[in-house]
Amino acid sequence: MKIWYSVLFIALMLSIGCDSSSTGLNLLIDGLASPRGLSALIDGRLLISEGGAGRLILLDKENNQEVLYNGIPFVKKGTEGAPVGVSAAIYFEGIYYYIVGEARAKEFREVYSFKEGSIPRPLTGQDPIGLNPPNPIMNPYDILGLNSGGLLISDSGANVIWHVSLSGEIKLYSELELVIYNSNDGTAETQAVPTGMSFGPDGAVYVATLTGAPFPNNRAQIIRLYDINGDGDAMDEHETTVYATGFSAATDVCFLSDGRMLVTEYSQDMKSLSDAGFRESYRYPGRLVVWDNGNIKVLENDLVSPTSVVVWDNRIYVSEEFAGRVRKIDQ
Repeated sequence: MKIWYSVLFIALMLSIGCDSSSTGLNLLIDGLASPRGLSALIDGRLLISEGGAGRLILLDKENNQEVLYNGIPFVKKGTEGAPVGVSAAIYFEGIYYYIVGEARAKEFREVYSFKEGSIPRPLTGQDPIGLNPPNPIMNPYDILGLNSGGLLISDSGANVIWHVSLSGEIKLYSELELVIYNSNDGTAETQAVPTGMSFGPDGAVYVATLTGAPFPNNRAQIIRLYDINGDGDAMDEHETTVYATGFSAATDVCFLSDGRMLVTEYSQDMKSLSDAGFRESYRYPGRLVVWDNGNIKVLENDLVSPTSVVVWDNRIYVSEEFAGRVRKIDQ
């Protein structure tokens, strides 16, 4: 679903200077260039992936900022004329891992690993020319570390979840099915595009999805992945299931301590935003909702292109990619 990066970054270019007012929100950090991924670290800091500047930023509880790494590849115009850069990062078993987006060029479409103070290395092995990366990863969006070993990568270009071993071997972990919906012409199909991921209280992996064009409202799903038979993937019967529905353009998922699920939605009306040429994205705001056994409660409905949500120090934080900021949301 290569349109996803273009949708996001075109909107970024066209939404500069938008109204930043919003109720129930406290500004944590702003002035960033396309912040997307958020990850809470065990040492109490927040790791921010700043795609439009090629940086990883650490933020402590006193709001002190530290650039963990500066020099991640990004381009102002990718294969579809839109910027591409780092999408998400984690700290896993003493090592930082991050993913870089879909540009068909050297250093892109790749998973990287590094220790603080060292130079990142590509995990899967890049074509030195960069024209045709040998790995099948197309458009990585999010990354998780598995207790059983290795990494999960959500691929919003191939519409699959990959398993990448720590030595760089890639295999298919889960393939998402098409979404069926009712259109003016009858029953239609669209893609389920995987975005953010999180572990649930039950140990399963939960994947947010958005629907492909024409972006039918309320048809996006949260997918549950669980390797029942322990064979290292979620490709067998009942291992990849639809957990929750009724969302529009879901971009991330995480869980509160009481087990309720938080979901960010990039826009409440992606079709109208698309029809408007992705201009002034604040006019078609996204939102943060809490899902509780089929009931959806809106916590905030005036977010500008939210792409990640995390519970950090018992508080909720959301990245607003095209507003260039991270916000704390009052419960």
